[in-house]
Amino acid sequence: MAKSSIVSRSVMDNVYLWYFVSHIPITLLIDVQPLLPAGMIPQALHGVNRLLTETLGDPLMIVGEGHSELVWFRSMLVCELVLQLPFFFYAVWALWTDNPRRHLPFLVYGVHVSTTMVPVLGTLFRGEINRTCGERMLLASMYLPYLLVPLSMALISFTECSRVISAATATLPLKRKTA
Repeated sequence: MAKSSIVSRSVMDNVYLWYFVSHIPITLLIDVQPLLPAGMIPQALHGVNRLLTETLGDPLMIVGEGHSELVWFRSMLVCELVLQLPFFFYAVWALWTDNPRRHLPFLVYGVHVSTTMVPVLGTLFRGEINRTCGERMLLASMYLPYLLVPLSMALISFTECSRVISAATATLPLKRKTA
């Protein structure tokens, strides 16, 4: 049964709903920019990219000349666009309708994104980028929610999947190994 109110959802489900709803335009308008030639990006979005790259000093999101040559990062952006973006729509629907089958896909998503954030944060903290400690901390604070929210999603979903599996198998007879 669909929950009719955001108030009736759990706090974490509301966090996840906000995360996925907000991630759709972020992916389409911001995260895809390093994959495109500068001329294909609408002028209005150039300011957002300049905020990230010049003001915040993000070396990963540079568009055009000087863009990141890190193939692993660009590959993860392609995965975000091709694999994660369609999942965001499913996730919004699953949360909105309180779909009880959402936990396994959320577990997979949470583990995947948490894993991909490790090299991103590693590059920002220890990589060969010329940034001050303060700039690195600012960048990390911008990227950290994209580790913490999926990680919490993975942990909560793992717990829920384990509970369902335990309940489903509790009445099954145990098979004993015979020598």
